[in-house]
Amino acid sequence: RIGLDRMGFEYERLDPREAAERYPFLDAATFRYAYFDRDGGTLFSERIAHDLKAWLRMRGVDIRMHTKAVAIDPQNASVRIESGATVHADRLVVTAGAWTLRLFPSLAENLSIYRNAVAYLTPPADLDDAWSNAPAIVDIGGSSDGYVLPPSDGIGLKFGARAFKRSVPDAESDRIAGPDEGDRLRRLFAPPLSRIDEYTVTEVKTCAYTFTADERFFSKRIGKTLVVSACSGHGYKFGAAVGQRVAHALETDDDATLVQWLRAETV
Repeated sequence: RIGLDRMGFEYERLDPREAAERYPFLDAATFRYAYFDRDGGTLFSERIAHDLKAWLRMRGVDIRMHTKAVAIDPQNASVRIESGATVHADRLVVTAGAWTLRLFPSLAENLSIYRNAVAYLTPPADLDDAWSNAPAIVDIGGSSDGYVLPPSDGIGLKFGARAFKRSVPDAESDRIAGPDEGDRLRRLFAPPLSRIDEYTVTEVKTCAYTFTADERFFSKRIGKTLVVSACSGHGYKFGAAVGQRVAHALETDDDATLVQWLRAETV
C-alpha cells in the first residue's frame, strides 16, 4: 500500500467481508483488509521469450539456440562455446541468471543461488468460477511472501512463495520436486485462503535464481564485459526496463547510473 501511495496509483481498500463476498475463496476471519489494484496482470514468460526471439530474428539478430557457453574472457569480450569455437564481440553482456556463478565464480561474494518451487492446483469445483474471475494476488500477507496467479488462457491456478526458497550450491542442484513439496507449499496459503485441504496439487515445478544479500538487482563491468543479474526472484516483470538501461550503459559507459537504477537508488 505504501508503494502504491508513493507512486500515486489508485486502488480499492476492501474490508474482510467485502473481499470474501467478491472472492469466495478467501477466509474473512483471517485478515484485516485487502487492496485491489486494477493495473496489475500476469506475464507469460515463455510466450514473451518466444515472441521476442521471433521479433529479433526478423531484424537480423543472430540467435544461437542450445549453444552452451563454457568460458568467458571478459577483458576481450569473447565466449568459448561447447563446440570449441570462440565467439568474439566488441562488447559482451552476460545475463545468465542462476548460471552466472558458473561463468564468474568470483562473483559469489555478491550473488547467491537459491532454488524454489511453484505448484499448480485444482480448486474445489464450487470455487472454479470465483478463481476464473479472480485477479492476481501479489502477496497473501504474513511472512510467507506467497502469491497466486489465477487460471488464465489455458494456464492453471499457480501458487508460489518466496519463503519456500532454499540455498543451493549450483543452479542445477535439487531440481526434481519432492513428493510432498506441493502439499507443503499449498499449506502456506491458509490463511488467508479457506478450505485449502480441498485443493488438489496437479503439478510442481522447480526454478533457480541468483539473489543479492539485499535482494536488489546487480551489475558489474569486468573489462569489456557487463554482467547483469536482474533477478532476486522478481526480475522478469522488469525485463524490458532493465534491457533499455543496460543498452544505454553500453552506449555511454555510464555504469554508475546503471547500478544506481538497478538498486532503485536515487539517480
